[in-house]
Amino acid sequence: MQHTTRRLFLGGAAALGATTLAACGGGSGGGGGDIPDEIPADEAAEIAYSIWDPAQKPAMEKIIAAFNEEYPDITVSISVTPFAQYFEKLQTQATGGDLPDVFWMNGPNFQLYASEGKLQDVSEVPGVDTAKYPQAMNDLYTLDDAQFAVPKDFDTIALWWNQDLFEQAGVEAPDGNWTWEDYAQAARQITDALGEDGIWGGCNGVENQAYLYPMTFQAGGEIVSDDGTTSGYDSPGAIEAFTFARSLVEDGAHPSIAYLTDNKPADVFNGGKAAMYWSGNWSAAVFKDSPVKDAIRTAPLPQGAEPANVIHGIGNAMAAEGANKAAAAAFLAFLGSEQANLIQAEEGAANPAHEGTATAYVESVPEFDLQMFIDNAADARPYPVSKNTNAWLSLEADYFPRILGGELEVEAGLGELAEKMNQALADEQ
Repeated sequence: MQHTTRRLFLGGAAALGATTLAACGGGSGGGGGDIPDEIPADEAAEIAYSIWDPAQKPAMEKIIAAFNEEYPDITVSISVTPFAQYFEKLQTQATGGDLPDVFWMNGPNFQLYASEGKLQDVSEVPGVDTAKYPQAMNDLYTLDDAQFAVPKDFDTIALWWNQDLFEQAGVEAPDGNWTWEDYAQAARQITDALGEDGIWGGCNGVENQAYLYPMTFQAGGEIVSDDGTTSGYDSPGAIEAFTFARSLVEDGAHPSIAYLTDNKPADVFNGGKAAMYWSGNWSAAVFKDSPVKDAIRTAPLPQGAEPANVIHGIGNAMAAEGANKAAAAAFLAFLGSEQANLIQAEEGAANPAHEGTATAYVESVPEFDLQMFIDNAADARPYPVSKNTNAWLSLEADYFPRILGGELEVEAGLGELAEKMNQALADEQ
């Protein structure tokens, strides 16, 4: 396996923020030997499990309780670190040889840990069947033909729209077969009809996963090459996508980028000030309590030259070196099981990744048609990542507003972004 430099791994914390907290107990550091083919029910150990979302802690505790019905002598200590500090803490633990036994991982960070040999190859964990998860999610957590996390949940993207605003503007509702031009026409018509009331047709700004990534893929472009060595921002498809997104701002179909910098797009839509919003199923947790909830609907994304969506989600990872690898492996396998995913769905914690377990999640807000987000996985592309994704995510944050806001011309701005991103990718090799 190709490895990143130790400088990159140690320096990665700088891209994520200053290093902070001390290591969790029960983590890696002693080496736990090989994982047995079968882990006996009387296996005894204390292991650490790290997550970042306090809202999901109750569901994870119920999963641990169910796990203890099978493995009563394995004590799982759960630790919650806010996302803003989570990867700072994890890098401190990794460089100190004290990773938690099992922990949440995301796409932008996983290759860095996997390429440094910090993560367990899940093919060596008995009871893990990766065929039960969307292939794009497996691909997201695969490096050099080895998979290093078990998908926990996933999200895809759809068009959220406000039925009341469409009716007020006299515009026909999305029919599931919209093209980009259909979307642009509806957005312009709604702004023209309701703009005096401070209402826009759409309200996306510079969101990558929910807006500019799927649009780029739909135009035949790419964000980063499959081998992670070159940027795709200078590709014709990317130029087409960004040109279209900028035209929506210039036409007044969307608010200005400056306005959406001061007013989050989700808040604009949630406040009934925009009729459409490209976003993921994570928005259901917000919109179910929206003041305009009764008017909110979902529809498939408008499509470009080819169908495309973007999939991302949390993966449960295991430390490659740990004092209690057998116990950690048993817990990791259980986290990926149908039973654990059903608990997660019933608790409304997230859209579970295991096939056939999402019914409870879908039924939690039936008017939003959350099944659509699950069906989207069929043509979804994995969230774009490399070994140091955060290096070029910071470049996106710099260039996207200037390109869509009109400070830079689209082709020239994307060319500059691609050049700098190529250098960041070269530094990973």
